[in-house]
Amino acid sequence: MAALSALVRARLQRAVDAGVGSAAAFALARSDGSVRTVAVGRTLRVRDRCDGPFGAQRREPAPGVPVDDTTPFDLASLTKPLCTTTLLAQAVGRGQLALDTPVGLVLAEAAQHPIGAVALRQLLGHTSGWPAWIDFFAATADVDDPGVRAARIRQLVLATPRDRAPGDGAIYSDLGFLALGWVLEAATGEALESLFARDVAAPLDARLAFAPLDNGPLGRAAATEIWPPRCCDGRPLQGVVHDDNCAALGGVGGHAGLFGSVRAVGQWAAAWLAALRGQATPLLLPVDLVRGWTGTAACPGSSWRLGFDTPTPPGSTAGDAAPPDTVGHLGFTGTSVWMSPSQDAALVLLTNRVHPTRDDRDGIRRLRCALHDEVWSALRADAPW
Repeated sequence: MAALSALVRARLQRAVDAGVGSAAAFALARSDGSVRTVAVGRTLRVRDRCDGPFGAQRREPAPGVPVDDTTPFDLASLTKPLCTTTLLAQAVGRGQLALDTPVGLVLAEAAQHPIGAVALRQLLGHTSGWPAWIDFFAATADVDDPGVRAARIRQLVLATPRDRAPGDGAIYSDLGFLALGWVLEAATGEALESLFARDVAAPLDARLAFAPLDNGPLGRAAATEIWPPRCCDGRPLQGVVHDDNCAALGGVGGHAGLFGSVRAVGQWAAAWLAALRGQATPLLLPVDLVRGWTGTAACPGSSWRLGFDTPTPPGSTAGDAAPPDTVGHLGFTGTSVWMSPSQDAALVLLTNRVHPTRDDRDGIRRLRCALHDEVWSALRADAPW
């Protein structure tokens, strides 16, 4: 039987060669803390260049540096489970917050708005009734002062009307996790990035951080998009957050902004996997609590649990071969994590599929489906790493 690492490497290399970003990395994590990794590609593929101040713009190769299992990737919405869901579980376990508490009792400025009556569990399970996404970056583009802009976005988010009654179905919403980030800050009196650094990254000794430009060389991060509203020099975003709303907030949000290596995400997944298997973890996760969160639908008929999604076959990006107890999350930049307690396995996939553009969504979907099916099947067959 072929070694699993060789199968994974070949699959990742084919995807990168086909243009699914310039880099891809995979980790297999276990509840004992072991993390096995594969990484292929380079941090950068191309950039745009103008021939003089009035010249035509052209795309040219820009090879970057080789990636390894310490290369930072923009984790996009993996920020939700890695940061916000994890910190919320810790806060509930310590008695600082309760899931049935209305948002308005924690955030005073939300009390006057409809979202103020929504319970924290409804934000966590995407059943708040809020819309999926709003372009707050564009709505505040005329505000130059970063602090004023962040405050304005906060006002706009909390004042956003609900599309439906709370509990009337699950609609994946960035707004809900933006609010949860502010709830955590209000309940603890600390900034979200400081909470995360102390209570998540430090106990794991993991390379996970917001604002990586403050924590390492720019060129080491996997590049994301050449995005004209923010890339005036033709270079792709690299080491700065891809999510526009998060960028307008200064790079830190409960919904996005986190950067991390595939090994670091594997370390986090191993800790959660241990908790879901009833074991103690460095994250001090309350075992019964988090097992309850992942074991109950956020609302009837939904694939969403509290803080996590579940596979929806046929054609799930977790792989149709995923065990029935699998839970996980996706990120827009081409990231994902899927965990199965019964298989004692967590599968982490990090790519920069939005480099140089976000246009091709089919390539990352094909990679996710095929890779995860291949790995789950190999694990069932006890394939060697």
